[in-house]
Amino acid sequence: MKPNLLFRIDGIILLVNGIMAAFLTELFLEGAGMSLNADGITTGQAFGAALITTGITVFRIPSFVGKMKEAITTVILGHLTFVILLGVHLINGQAEGPTPVINLVLNLIFITLYLIERKKV
Repeated sequence: MKPNLLFRIDGIILLVNGIMAAFLTELFLEGAGMSLNADGITTGQAFGAALITTGITVFRIPSFVGKMKEAITTVILGHLTFVILLGVHLINGQAEGPTPVINLVLNLIFITLYLIERKKV
């Protein structure tokens, strides 16, 4: 898989997660086993906006970055942050259910794919 395609697919998945968190907040976070009040919904929507911004940035990276190896490393670090956070939340019971597990698996898959592509660059 070419790095450009990987960035595009990754960006789209981040955008989908962001849109769900921002506009379908209750559905998105209750799928992670969280109970929500008004503050939680507001926080989830802010998280969604951050994911949308991240998705747009990741999607567009190939068009404005000249050093692909550094760009890949940066995105790997971002995914690693999500893996650590999701792992902690799953271990201590702050999150449960399919939403965090699916996102954990997707992040691990993207890290693996980016590492493979980084070796080719």
